[in-house]
Amino acid sequence: MGMGIKWKAQSGEISKRGGRIGDGQPEREKVDSLTGVLKKDIAEARIATMLSKKQGGAFFLCDVDFLQKINDWYGHFAGDECLKQVAQILTYMTAQEDILCRWGGDEFLVYKPNCRDMQRAQEIRERIENRFRAGRRKEKDKISFTVTVVCVLWRPGDTNRKLWERIDAEMEKSKIVLYTKNEQTDDRKDPYAMDVKRVRRDLLEQIRIPGAYCQNYETFKGIYRFLERGMIRSGQKVCIILITVVNGQGESVLPYEKDILMERLKKDIQSTLRVGDVYTRYSSSQYLVLVIDTTEGQAEMIADRIKGKFHAGSLGNDILIHRCYELQPAKIGEVEEWDVSDEES
Repeated sequence: MGMGIKWKAQSGEISKRGGRIGDGQPEREKVDSLTGVLKKDIAEARIATMLSKKQGGAFFLCDVDFLQKINDWYGHFAGDECLKQVAQILTYMTAQEDILCRWGGDEFLVYKPNCRDMQRAQEIRERIENRFRAGRRKEKDKISFTVTVVCVLWRPGDTNRKLWERIDAEMEKSKIVLYTKNEQTDDRKDPYAMDVKRVRRDLLEQIRIPGAYCQNYETFKGIYRFLERGMIRSGQKVCIILITVVNGQGESVLPYEKDILMERLKKDIQSTLRVGDVYTRYSSSQYLVLVIDTTEGQAEMIADRIKGKFHAGSLGNDILIHRCYELQPAKIGEVEEWDVSDEES
């Protein structure tokens, strides 16, 4: 199913022969500006009119494989040239009564109303594929690309939706086979490709609960130190907030109340912070919150929002107090001295 494109653009306009349906070349507003074939909505309307007369026929969906890779590796100009050549070849392979359109970004649809037998449809599908394979063999200096082609027949009782869903299902099955073969080929070329896939699968996180990232304290320390190191280069602003549950006199709450209050505070933190922020339970009545891309002033505002939400649901005199500080980049070769006199007192 392969084909290739030249580096140099071809001069002249592509024939619009495949886009007509007994009325000559379509008007400019009815054709796709890049490929010169009918636009999808125009083709759909004409196909619907023909099917309303019970004409039946066969539909061929042609999809350019891995077009995004061509765009990434060679540029969008190369991808556009690829689409132009596919349109040109399909135009040459359509008859006067056929309809050819650009169905999507990298897909083309051919409707042949006079083809009503699956065996004949499969022969046409193979001819389309062989035409692209032949072009690839003849011109080795071109950028290679492949085209997946599937076909379905119109059935009595088919609605547009049923018909398009059946075409899409056939294409999806073909793509699964294609991608599986491509992955196996890549793995043979690179024996470590499977290791990369395994690592990615193992590390991938599916976020099930929106909001901040709750971790145990040891993991929290690891994230904290990782961010400290990264700030040496990135200059990213990161803040720590320490939030404490106390009673109305600023004293520790009763032991049997702590778990209930801390669980409520956890939910308030979770719902207030962003997915990229991290928090941990630091003590029986405290949470540590690490907010990223945030200045100390912004951290104070975040803490106030958490307090407001907590107090709104409080039935007693329990309150929150907090302290904020901004992380500094890690210092290489130095050990920072901390004043622990307050802790000792």
